[in-house]
Amino acid sequence: MTLRRQLSLMASLLILLLLTGNLFLTLTKSSLYFEYHLNGRAYDAATSLSLSMSNAVVDGDKIKLERIMDALFDRGFFSEIRLQFNDGSELLRQSHQATERQPAPQWFIDLVDLSVVTAQADVTQGWQRLGNLTVKSHTDFAYRDLWSIARSEVMWFLWMAFVSLVSLEILLRWMFKPLQKVERQALDISERNLYELDHLPKARELRRVVLAMNQMVRKLKSIFAEQTAITEKLREESYLDDVTGLLNRRGFDQRLQHILEDADGHSGVLVLLQVKDFSVFNQQQGREAGDELLIRIGEVLKQWNEERPNIMVGRRTGADFALYIPTTDSTHSEEQVCFCFNLLSSTALNPRAETSFHMGAVYLQQSLQARGQVITHQWSMGDVLSKADAALRQAQYQPQSRFEFYRDDREQNEKTAGEWKQELEKVLANESIELHFQPILNATIESVVHYEVLSRIKDTQTENGMMSASRFWPMIERHQLAPQFDLLVVKRLLKQLQTTPKLTANQAASFKFCINLSAASVLSEEFQHDLELLLKDYPQWHQHLAFEIAEFSIATIESDLTRLAHMLTSKGVELGVDQVGTGSLAFAYLQRLPFSYLRIAGSFNRGLHLSLDHKFFIQSMVQIAHNLDLSVYGEGVENKQDIVALQQTGIDGMGGYYFSYPIDNLAQALEWQPER
Repeated sequence: MTLRRQLSLMASLLILLLLTGNLFLTLTKSSLYFEYHLNGRAYDAATSLSLSMSNAVVDGDKIKLERIMDALFDRGFFSEIRLQFNDGSELLRQSHQATERQPAPQWFIDLVDLSVVTAQADVTQGWQRLGNLTVKSHTDFAYRDLWSIARSEVMWFLWMAFVSLVSLEILLRWMFKPLQKVERQALDISERNLYELDHLPKARELRRVVLAMNQMVRKLKSIFAEQTAITEKLREESYLDDVTGLLNRRGFDQRLQHILEDADGHSGVLVLLQVKDFSVFNQQQGREAGDELLIRIGEVLKQWNEERPNIMVGRRTGADFALYIPTTDSTHSEEQVCFCFNLLSSTALNPRAETSFHMGAVYLQQSLQARGQVITHQWSMGDVLSKADAALRQAQYQPQSRFEFYRDDREQNEKTAGEWKQELEKVLANESIELHFQPILNATIESVVHYEVLSRIKDTQTENGMMSASRFWPMIERHQLAPQFDLLVVKRLLKQLQTTPKLTANQAASFKFCINLSAASVLSEEFQHDLELLLKDYPQWHQHLAFEIAEFSIATIESDLTRLAHMLTSKGVELGVDQVGTGSLAFAYLQRLPFSYLRIAGSFNRGLHLSLDHKFFIQSMVQIAHNLDLSVYGEGVENKQDIVALQQTGIDGMGGYYFSYPIDNLAQALEWQPER
């Protein structure tokens, strides 16, 4: 019960006590008054009546006596008039009811007992006693008036109680308004929304509370700012170029290695860019001019990166840049490289800049069809860089700006963009996708806490007949089919949860199913509307769902993500951040958005036991997240040494191929248990 309600209840009880006491006193005093009045009237009537009867008694005129007695009795104020003669005879007038109706409820009459006395007077002539007269007043009139008084008092009591309580509620609302703001502030602090109250209440006690809360908020902001500043500085120093703000060589190579080692497959183009004679440019124009040129190139590439958050851009050394662009085929990759070339040619590296540049690119695909055979190729870092470098050297044979693609002698029978679109639209129309489930374990590797939901489509060119999202997703985005595909994944998962025989909501209470959402889906109002309607059909599964957003895409979709987050959290659906560490957004977004957990990118977890920088970064993220009541999980774990290193960071859980490959059956996934 709130303090305001407690005060209201206490005030109500006090008002009830006061008004009840007032009613008791009123009835007590009124009953005493009526008793005095009734008894007085009876004595007066007995005295006057005895005087008027004396002559009639002497004359023995009973008719006259009865007439005198009736004249008084018929007025209705007396319940009994009795004249007793000396010889024992008597005249009696008696009535038990003075009014046609009962003057008051019986319980009231029993409660208010009027003590009415019987008045007596002797009928005399001179000193001679002729008889005895007794008169008793009737109480009906008194009870009627007392009942009327009681009802009026009760009505007045109810009206006063109503007015008093309404006035009290208004007063308490006004008095407790500052306290309500403090309560809201405390709840917001628990939800990572830190702010100070500007208005200070006049009441000294409440003023102190507000000042104390504001001081705590400032301290929490300071702690969070200090932690995030350290972590962001580490990320910048370790993985970002200090001139352009792009990934440095270490950061780019690390993430590229992660892509190449991904067992789910990959499809994209690696581009190496080099400004011609940059050292000569530095000598002639000065180092400051050289840095300005690098900054201009970086700004153009970062702007393009913001429009396409899934691409990867870095500066390797000097005026050498590298890009990785996810694509589905070589034709699309050439289009992307050509676009990048034209973009730089018209901006930072236009002919008026007196500089030329060259680009070399190689298309990377894990599996392809050549000469009628399916070829699976595992690219190495040295292999892809050497091929891209060979294409770059080929382009540098020309003095003017130019780009070249690495070519080999394999005849590739690839899908065209039109064929891709037709196939993907068919997949959406037929809902012909399959879901695989990647277990995520708790920190002690004892139980499953999450199942990462992965999507697959059929592909005859691969050994298992399935194509991972990393292969077809670039074409999904190219043809703007991401919202439809994400919605289909959610729909398919909910149907499987509903129809799995051995699965109930209670059995699934210990873990969540995590689904990745694309930036395009978050930006789509239609998708958010359709998702809300879909979730309404499966309310029993809301608490077992979680949606993940890649960190690198948050900067461009934050306002729309906020709207989606409020809808999801109102239903009990969690929201998480995937690929933490791959974005350049300041970690303050963790305060602004209602996330429940973070998932560290696999590139930080692989080889963790050999990298102190990575370990410190994860430890810092864990500390920041735990201070905000967020959980942290790692992915891409592939050896025992990295498991131990992750556990030392204080992380809440982890997953990877070391534990299990994605499981293609929900029932089997739910039965899966980690090896002890």
